[in-house]
Amino acid sequence: MEAEEVSVIFNGQMALDRVSFKLSSPFFTVVMGPNGAGKTTLLRAIMGMVRPSSGRINIYGIDPARSPGKVLQIAGYVPQVINVNLHVPITVEEVVAMGVLAKVGPPRILTPRVRSRVEETLEMVGLRGMGRKPFRELSGGQRQRALIARALIRKPRILLLDEPFSMLDFDIKCEIAELLNRLHTEMGVDILMVAHEISPCIAFQPTIILLNKRVYAFGKAEDVLRIDILRKAYPGATELPAGVIIGEDHG
Repeated sequence: MEAEEVSVIFNGQMALDRVSFKLSSPFFTVVMGPNGAGKTTLLRAIMGMVRPSSGRINIYGIDPARSPGKVLQIAGYVPQVINVNLHVPITVEEVVAMGVLAKVGPPRILTPRVRSRVEETLEMVGLRGMGRKPFRELSGGQRQRALIARALIRKPRILLLDEPFSMLDFDIKCEIAELLNRLHTEMGVDILMVAHEISPCIAFQPTIILLNKRVYAFGKAEDVLRIDILRKAYPGATELPAGVIIGEDHG
């Protein structure tokens, strides 16, 4: 995956400013930055949902601005849990099946073959036997696993995740990070996630892209998470004896 001088402008406001980076598969990468840094905009540009004002993106030889449909064939997208309507009476099985049924026309029927794929995928994410349970009755961590399963059921080459640790307890964040690392190492799925914090996955040595409209650093944690660099992306970063507070709800 490569971004070359990618800029995105909304209503005269710069959302991304000449963003460039290159990732060689296999990769496990976290895009980190403050609120309003353009992290979600970058994900949307990679998926072809946002067209860059200038520059280009190449994902496995595909230009998403020109062929968004081809990107969707090889990429699985995992939204924030809080973006899912919990008032809709739907089962876990139905949520996961959306990953394949969304590609076919109505009537969208849960055939035995689809149910079998759903069961296999639920087992992969640690939700074995929970297919018939209402989605709204799951815990936050279980909901995130179900959304990962929905993206995974299509056997994507890459998972794109928007704040997968949002609204979760730290122990659950670590469990989700461990699941993603297992999918990466055992199944060869490339991982690109947007996150406010990287501590849950720091043990897996992800590549970090430090973003605040433009890329301030790119590399491993020991090279990126330095106070002199963090202060550039997080103007309010404060160094303390116990660590660094970089603002908002994380340090």
